[in-house]
Amino acid sequence: MKTRSIKKFIAGAVGLCLFIFVICVVRLKTLALEGNRLFEYRCQKVNPLLIGYKNSFLKFADYLKSPNKYSDEEVKSFLDGYMGGMKGYIDEENKWLVMQRDLLDRWDFKLLEPWYIQRTGEYQWKMYEAYRDDAKALSSMADNPDSGEKLMADSKEARERISKYSNLYFDAFNQAVQIKDWRKFFGRAPEPNCREEDLVIPDTSGAIDRIIPTPTPEPGTPMSPNG
Repeated sequence: MKTRSIKKFIAGAVGLCLFIFVICVVRLKTLALEGNRLFEYRCQKVNPLLIGYKNSFLKFADYLKSPNKYSDEEVKSFLDGYMGGMKGYIDEENKWLVMQRDLLDRWDFKLLEPWYIQRTGEYQWKMYEAYRDDAKALSSMADNPDSGEKLMADSKEARERISKYSNLYFDAFNQAVQIKDWRKFFGRAPEPNCREEDLVIPDTSGAIDRIIPTPTPEPGTPMSPNG
């Protein structure tokens, strides 16, 4: 009788362990698919706007270095693309930051995802938060010219965070790739739909020493420093 009870207990324990394992696998797969969806959203909706307004800034910077190279219409298009693209980017970045924060704070993410994935996710979130804060400060200069000095300081602080968390994120990402973990097998997701050109954010630092945006930009009007 005692032997039968022990066998039932063992069978029940094994069954419970298998059930918990299956639940963990399902949740890992769900998290992977959710992360994949957010990556696609970022790549398709957010990054093109971020890349676009920075490229517009670089074109305007090139105009300042070579004024005879562009027409007034082209210069105005650079300014419009910069200011309009920046505002559109801020809106989309705010959406992504909320969605990504919700994922990072989920109980199953905190409980099941390995520490190196959680760490990488936090660094990534803080990196893009800094990109957003930089854009907000630069965009606000057009509407609040009297606060230009403070907003410049906010932009500088945000760029320091961009540099800090970019380095931390890419280092953590590269380390995570090297780690062998059984959870990676069950956390696989389909290849995200993302163009390679939407993954590289232009570096605008140092493009212009000091250019301040204005509410109604015209060809030759100063803009913000370094996009």
